[in-house]
Amino acid sequence: MKSLQETLSGMENKGGVGQTLRKHLTAVGINDWNDLTRANLYALKDHLAEAVSQNSAKTITANLKALLNRYEEELDLPKAWGKILSVRGAKPVRTFFTPEELMRFEAVQTYNKKETVVKIESLVEAYTGARISDVMGFTEENIKDGVLTYVSQKTNVRSSVPVSEKVMGWIKYAQEHRDNEPTLAGRNNIIRRLAQRAGIDETVTVFRAGKTVQSPKWEQASSHIFRISFVTNLQKAGLDLLTISRLAGHTQTTMTERYCAPSAPVINERGMRYLLMR
Repeated sequence: MKSLQETLSGMENKGGVGQTLRKHLTAVGINDWNDLTRANLYALKDHLAEAVSQNSAKTITANLKALLNRYEEELDLPKAWGKILSVRGAKPVRTFFTPEELMRFEAVQTYNKKETVVKIESLVEAYTGARISDVMGFTEENIKDGVLTYVSQKTNVRSSVPVSEKVMGWIKYAQEHRDNEPTLAGRNNIIRRLAQRAGIDETVTVFRAGKTVQSPKWEQASSHIFRISFVTNLQKAGLDLLTISRLAGHTQTTMTERYCAPSAPVINERGMRYLLMR
């Protein structure tokens, strides 16, 4: 049988279906039929949630499901693969790492360079708000006078974010060790392993795979959680939504609002006086 990528190359490509599928499957390390594991399919959904709109994600997963249906009798597909690839319209319940949890993640011991690179790039994402696709391209040349400046690969929006010397050092380290970059699925597995090792095990409720579930926070961690943490922690600190939106490289504040994990609203002193009629 042809490999998955060969099959995609041979598809009639009037609308770029084969090329689009190949692009997003490759991004999560799916190059062959044998790569269609549950973990990789969930990684694909995580990737699409970050990379494209919900409507586009539905179209891409629908095309993939149509392809897999064609070959289902010949393949050893994971159980309930169709449900895994269902992109539902319900708004996801997000979770995030608090500043204290980020400190624990930073302090966790790594056992090889790949773990170290993933940890460092995740922290860069958490403290700059950049997408991991942008973080993986950062160099020292992006930093001038303590400010990181870059143009988002996804939105073409220019962002400028103040960064500490520690973050500058992380960017330099990652730049020098790019040969240790894992696939997206591998990255998410490492993130969960490090978060568990760091004791980030608070029980959280999230919406995943079409249903609301409770589990330790480390089980729900992925690369995207660090960008959500950036937005949510700044919002909880009282920064206005427009500023956060510009720092995160969003084109609209409505997108920034979607990134904010549920939390009690921050009410300043003037607002509290009004609410309490003082």
